[in-house]
Amino acid sequence: MTFDDRMGAASGIFEDAKVFRLSSEVAVLISDLKKKLPAAAKHRLVMPEQPVPLVSTILPLAEGGQRVLWAMRPRGEPRRGQISVDSDFVRTVVLQPVGELPPLDVEALFAVLSPEGCVKFVNTLLTVWRSAFRLSRDAFFIGLVEDALHALTSRPRPAKIACPIMPGRYLIETAITPDFGEISAVYSLGANAVLPLESQAVPGPDREHDLRPCHFIVESPRHPQSYVLVGKRGVAVRELSSGKPHYTSLQAWWAERGGALELRELVVRWLSTTPEGGHSTAVDLQLRTPLPARRVDRSSMHPSAEVDLALSLSGGLLAGGWSHDPTATLAGIDYLNENGTAVPLDGNWYEFPAWARGTDDNTRADVTGFVAWLPLNEAPGALLQPRFQMRLASGVVKPLVPKPQPFEASAQRNRILRAVPPQHAVDLAFRTILAPALQDVEHRLGRTATVDYTKDYDLPQTAPLVSIVVPLYRVLDFLRFQLSGMATDRWLAKNVEIIYVLDSPEIQDETEHLLGGLHLLHGLPMKLVVMSRNGGYARACNAGARFARGAVIVMLNSDVVPSAAGWLQRLIRPLMEQKSLGAIGPKLIFEDGSLQHAGLYFARDQRGIWLNHHFHKGMPGDYAPAQFSRSVPGITGACLVTRRETYERVDGYTEDYVIGDYEDSDLCLKIRRCGYDIVYEPSACLYHFERRSIRRSEDYMRGVASQYNSWLHTERWDDDIEALMAAYLGSGIQGLVRQEAGATARSAA
Repeated sequence: MTFDDRMGAASGIFEDAKVFRLSSEVAVLISDLKKKLPAAAKHRLVMPEQPVPLVSTILPLAEGGQRVLWAMRPRGEPRRGQISVDSDFVRTVVLQPVGELPPLDVEALFAVLSPEGCVKFVNTLLTVWRSAFRLSRDAFFIGLVEDALHALTSRPRPAKIACPIMPGRYLIETAITPDFGEISAVYSLGANAVLPLESQAVPGPDREHDLRPCHFIVESPRHPQSYVLVGKRGVAVRELSSGKPHYTSLQAWWAERGGALELRELVVRWLSTTPEGGHSTAVDLQLRTPLPARRVDRSSMHPSAEVDLALSLSGGLLAGGWSHDPTATLAGIDYLNENGTAVPLDGNWYEFPAWARGTDDNTRADVTGFVAWLPLNEAPGALLQPRFQMRLASGVVKPLVPKPQPFEASAQRNRILRAVPPQHAVDLAFRTILAPALQDVEHRLGRTATVDYTKDYDLPQTAPLVSIVVPLYRVLDFLRFQLSGMATDRWLAKNVEIIYVLDSPEIQDETEHLLGGLHLLHGLPMKLVVMSRNGGYARACNAGARFARGAVIVMLNSDVVPSAAGWLQRLIRPLMEQKSLGAIGPKLIFEDGSLQHAGLYFARDQRGIWLNHHFHKGMPGDYAPAQFSRSVPGITGACLVTRRETYERVDGYTEDYVIGDYEDSDLCLKIRRCGYDIVYEPSACLYHFERRSIRRSEDYMRGVASQYNSWLHTERWDDDIEALMAAYLGSGIQGLVRQEAGATARSAA
């Protein structure tokens, strides 16, 4: 088929194409289709040198058919182009320089478009074309936008300033018609710019006179000022009627209007992203005027439910609670987002047997517990009471509102660890529900747990050979014994610096006073590092290691006390002599002399999770198999000695384990992955008063932290541990490992 034949075949489909001026540098090419083509039909504008960007849109005509518009920034000289539909060339056009083109006549354009086409054109102007060609401050384009709004809308309705939210930010109130639909964006329109607002517009419930209240947040409004509300079904223009706020402060407005749910959440979300106290203000307002908690009380005849866990995190929403469905009519539980849209929770949730209190709080009833993770594209911010609903098969919904939820990261972590009973903390609960929530919280804790204060106790100018890092958490009972044991070791006293890292800053004064007295007594060079908040064992150790100046780092628990002098020399010598050695650990014994640690090994539990086990734990301290130096799969972090360069090469302890468990074996596996060996050395012996400090942590003892840590450790190192233990089972200590594993299994049984 020749070009002329193709033209003839397309005759009657396309009218003559025309080109108009859209801005000072942008042109728009318009061509009409007399009938509507299938959605799959492809409209193309082909030119020898294709302009970039080239943005098209298709608008419906009032009398049927379609109008196709291509926006582009043409070259300075005239250019030819060809319009095609599904590869059939049907029209040749010539694009003149923009300065020679007539301006786009918006009134004439709207005269032939359908109402939907007019709305879509304004939407395209403000979104796609404004952004693609950077036209926000183009005077010609701003005039075109004003013409389009004037042709499309009646006289602007008023808007007023409800209250200041933060310095330079204001809440604007206006009204829209009920049929306006969802508002996709709001733009400020002035003489010099048309710009999108960061804030979304939130419509409220219908009121009198067929209007709905609508609110959005602006920066430093000027009077007069126009705002354009854009949705799929309409465009509205509002003009600021006065520059004086109706309420003098956000607190005054909140006291009277803070019960409006969608509006309340708009303010909370916006404050949550605002620096300089915005997050704290959002929390304070919600705690000052909380929403009434709502649940559907348990009944033997009707469905019931409660949401008692609803944590708004940066990556999503963690929800938990219970339901009871004696008649099998419960269809689901939904989260209501900022637009009031129901989002079902059952796409990613885990159920387990649970119980709930009765209406008199003195009775218990069996129910179905649940926990769910809902990823969100936009974080809800510091929202303490997200809204939910119980949905029945009949379509009836009943509101569910939790009590105000914890907002501080460590308190949120505690709630997550209690979301599922320990016996139901399985892979299905961790993998896609609890793990994302815990990782979110741990990341926040890492950002806020920083070094707040340091104090030196006669540190020498020259770097020592060894830096001993000791994290402190609440328990100071053993410091006197630990320092006394080190002070009586002459070699140690000459070659070390001790770095104490206080991970519970609430006892800073007590710790500083105690260390000052012990320094006067023993004269050991020390540094006190105080964390800004409790961040966990790994973060405390890493913070201390950053201050270490020695070529060797010793990670030492505060409840580990030397049994005799010379232990550190016995550990350092092989480490310095054998470059293939990555870390070394001593024999640790309980206060009764029985073995606590003679190296670590790994064994799977009934769920397939790798657990850490200590060789010969509980056996007499002189138990023969524990008296020889050997390579082991890992060693405990209670006393771990390594070169500082090795520690830094593997980035120290991994910080996403909860509270304090499995970081030591994780560190050993990282060191092994670099090609180094791990060794147990029994000639160095210390006392370990095991887990005295971690027992002070309610988060650890009452939750499922250890189970989560073992799950995370297995997820991360499963293949490495499998290969490592296979190698050990095939080595000379095969019988030893199997003997220990068997004893562990019998003990568990």
